Amino acid sequence: MKKSAWISAAAGIGGVLALAAASEAAVPKVVVGPNILVSRDGDVPHVELIVATSPRTSKNLIGGAITATRPNGGWACRAYSSTDGGATWKASEFAEQVKWGGGDPQVAYTAQGTALMVALTMNKSDKGKDCASMHVWRSEDGGETWQTTPGMPCNPSWDHEQIIVDTTKGRFSGRIYIAALYDYPVYRVGVFRSDDDGRTWVGPVEAANGGGKIGINDVTPMVLSDGTLVVPYGDFPFLPENRPTKGIAHENFWTVESTDGGVTFSAPRRSVSQSINIDDKESKIAGFGKFAADSDGTTYRDRLYTVWEDARFGNYRIMFSRSADRGKTWSEPRLLESGLDKGVKQWQPAIAVNKDGVVGLTWFDSREDKDGKKYHQYFSASVDGGDTFTKPAQISSEISDPDGRGNSQLAPMVWVHEGQISLSVISAASRWGSGGDYMGLAADKDGAFHPFWADARSGTFQIYTAKVAVEVPPKEDPSKKSGATAPAAAAKPASPPPLVETSLVDKVEFVFDPTSWDPQSKQLEIPVRLKNVSTQPIYAPIRVEVVGYGFPEYENDDDKKRNAENAPTLLNTSNGKGKEGAVVEMGQAIAGADSLQPGALTNPVVLKLQLVDPTKMPGVRLKATGMTPGVK
Repeated sequence: MKKSAWISAAAGIGGVLALAAASEAAVPKVVVGPNILVSRDGDVPHVELIVATSPRTSKNLIGGAITATRPNGGWACRAYSSTDGGATWKASEFAEQVKWGGGDPQVAYTAQGTALMVALTMNKSDKGKDCASMHVWRSEDGGETWQTTPGMPCNPSWDHEQIIVDTTKGRFSGRIYIAALYDYPVYRVGVFRSDDDGRTWVGPVEAANGGGKIGINDVTPMVLSDGTLVVPYGDFPFLPENRPTKGIAHENFWTVESTDGGVTFSAPRRSVSQSINIDDKESKIAGFGKFAADSDGTTYRDRLYTVWEDARFGNYRIMFSRSADRGKTWSEPRLLESGLDKGVKQWQPAIAVNKDGVVGLTWFDSREDKDGKKYHQYFSASVDGGDTFTKPAQISSEISDPDGRGNSQLAPMVWVHEGQISLSVISAASRWGSGGDYMGLAADKDGAFHPFWADARSGTFQIYTAKVAVEVPPKEDPSKKSGATAPAAAAKPASPPPLVETSLVDKVEFVFDPTSWDPQSKQLEIPVRLKNVSTQPIYAPIRVEVVGYGFPEYENDDDKKRNAENAPTLLNTSNGKGKEGAVVEMGQAIAGADSLQPGALTNPVVLKLQLVDPTKMPGVRLKATGMTPGVK
């Protein structure tokens, strides 16, 4: 949650970063897995998303979101956990969030593999009165069950808390930090710390102070390889007389650091600036920049990176900068991508660095929408410390409409402040038009990236994720370039196994995403996925065919006649047929591999059905076939 409706940015700019590969001989390849629907807990908006991965296993992930799920109306935070690498997810809610509501979810995994969930909510003061609070919940079983911890001290102005865990081998290894804004209108950033796996906390220790003259807010803290804690923050004018009312506004990002484990902090150092177009009332930007550090790599260890939305060139675009000296100086800000059509808008960046020093970026991008409102999720990576980036890869399989019907649904909320009752009526589109102040992106133990984005393909913000791998070809050894020795014969690639067409009746499960029904046209859209529940890979072509309606062996002539009259028509088949014999191709929905691997899901394929009478629609009998190794 931001105190200011707009953020800001600043001055100088250098050259434009054209996206390019380091060399034709070693082009990184971005491999995108299927889009996975995380939030299967209702057709309600899910905003302000965050995700973290376990340092112990790539199977465990934890996510968080603000959701419109309170039983009596309003917004509350939920956690979403996966123990199979992000293929399936479990939602968890918390008693305090259900009772009071809350916001600003944050998640982390500790060095011991404990999942943490942090969020703003309410609590009881020592006098038994309701008071604003931050709360921490712990799960030692991957998000299956949660335990509450003693809440942070009551403070009416806690805001925008951010969590980071020291997973380095430094002297503060295992320490957990939470940075948070507090003490409005002075605007302080304070840091809590925990040395007992998140059970208890010390703090806050002041790290930065706006002095009542400027507003500040903390963003994504970082830990360097030796345990140095770096806390970035942005500034903005909050005094009415200092707020610009038109044109381009400029503000700065700063960093402070602590070399003693969060006990004391250095003086602030300016990093880069952001430009905000005050006259642009339509663009939906997230706000402050996002930061990440390479604390595990070798070549670019302790390099810092930042990305942000910026309007200095017209429409908002993603800009990038890096520091090769632990934050002392920063490179000239550069556009992530040049040559885009001037109508394209980019917003909602996220950044993470994996164990090999690969920098991953995600953002929302309107290049597929001529009106600049709908968006896809995009990804790009750098394997050379930010010198170059791969060509942007589209992650989302369907375009999102942030102004869709579900996001535009107005909902009432009641707040009690200083003895006054206040009724607010808001929608996700009006309050979180960009999907929230941040999206999630994390790299797992094996180096794969896991974006966590607010996807509105249905018209309602839902949580989607996908596993994204960056495959880096091995570097050529210069010592082997001598012409004196003939190159060794290349190894003959292994022949693919013989494939036969096989019934998939016991090899796949059908997994359905939320459907869409239009009562006027009587058209039903059913997004369907196939999950491989066998022990063998399944290759394309994978086909689902309509073979009939109802169960003829149990029906009389009247039943058969009624079923025939009310049989739905498939509108988007691959062979042009709409009823019996209609075929839907599913093989093109395989993502991230050349086959549907055991345990994997396809992307959703939407079945579009024209119904006659939804109350009389008969069951549709299907046959599924695919190519598998070996004999039938």
